[in-house]
Amino acid sequence: MSFLSFFLVFSQASKSDDKLDEQQLLINIYGNQNSKKVINYDKSFVSESKLFYESLEKKSSTQLSDKDKIEFTLNNYIEGSSYNNLEQLEGVFTENATLYLTVNGEFKSLTPKEYVAFFKDAEKGKFNGRYGKVLSIEVVKDIATAKVEISIPERKMIYIDLLLLKKSENNWKIISKTATQVDGN
Repeated sequence: MSFLSFFLVFSQASKSDDKLDEQQLLINIYGNQNSKKVINYDKSFVSESKLFYESLEKKSSTQLSDKDKIEFTLNNYIEGSSYNNLEQLEGVFTENATLYLTVNGEFKSLTPKEYVAFFKDAEKGKFNGRYGKVLSIEVVKDIATAKVEISIPERKMIYIDLLLLKKSENNWKIISKTATQVDGN
């Protein structure tokens, strides 16, 4: 019955030229303002007078492909470094990961804690000008490589990060990283 109500409301909303607000959609779905039922907003949203519904069941992590899980890890890496979120950034690495980077003109081997420390003085949650883009992912059973571009337009810098990932307990973590600046500086 609720699926039928949902379908009818969605059909009505998508055909209507009038914009329906969120409250009106809830009233249309559940009959009146006094109804205690609530839409699960993790699974649905209202946009341009239309209600979109992802699915009745949330996808579990076991239903995601390895590539999806790797992209999730890489997006956490990009977001953690772009918004100075130390916990999020450190969480994408295994404890014993090794990062091979050039720091102040010198080749160094760093731990994840040492790498994350580069972001410790910046305000957590504030965008620091780093933009990231996943360029490629290659998966072979329980290992993967990824290539990520990090650009910092304000400082006219572009880096390519090469990452090695390992699957452990159904999750993917970065076990090694190296990077080089490719913008000519």
